[in-house]
Amino acid sequence: MPPSILVFFRTIAAFHADTPHNKASEPLDQHRLIVFHRLVRFYDNFLLLSALTGGLSVGALQFAEFHPSNTAVDKAAEGLLTSSACSAVLAVMLAVMLNFRFEGYATVTRLDYGIAWTPLVLLDWSIVAVLIGLVCWYWERSKGWRAAVMVGTIGAVLCFAVWVAWWMWSHMRPKAGTKIQEWQLKSRKRKRHPGGADDCV
Repeated sequence: MPPSILVFFRTIAAFHADTPHNKASEPLDQHRLIVFHRLVRFYDNFLLLSALTGGLSVGALQFAEFHPSNTAVDKAAEGLLTSSACSAVLAVMLAVMLNFRFEGYATVTRLDYGIAWTPLVLLDWSIVAVLIGLVCWYWERSKGWRAAVMVGTIGAVLCFAVWVAWWMWSHMRPKAGTKIQEWQLKSRKRKRHPGGADDCV
């Protein structure tokens, strides 16, 4: 599972927790604030990737096998490719709106943090859907050892992607990926307020 989906569902779960410190309106800590700004900074890349994924899905839907789809596998591939195209369009729409909304944000709540992940979640699903859809299409056209090689290759790559997602998630939790930025932020605060309370942070 991509790391964006893990973070998204973990954030949503926090909104429904009963403890007072998990309220959706509570400001984020410094670590998640850095992650939030990283995410917003990459929204322009999401636009490009979503456009490429959506274009690939729409192009694949022009294959003659989908006009009309006669087999169950072709119908599954058509559904996945259509879902991929729609998800890519929604990811572009949300990325544009949220980039306009969140740019320059200084104080971010848990709700803002959860919503900010939605374009990446949709983009991840769009990529997975187009891959599975193309594999289904290829399986129906090339049954035998060629289809087995294709399915095995894509399966291995997806498993590797899941492992990378787990590795990223395990390194994000101890805040190892943002320690330098947190240190730089504290250094800037000390320069702005020499001898003040920020020196004790």
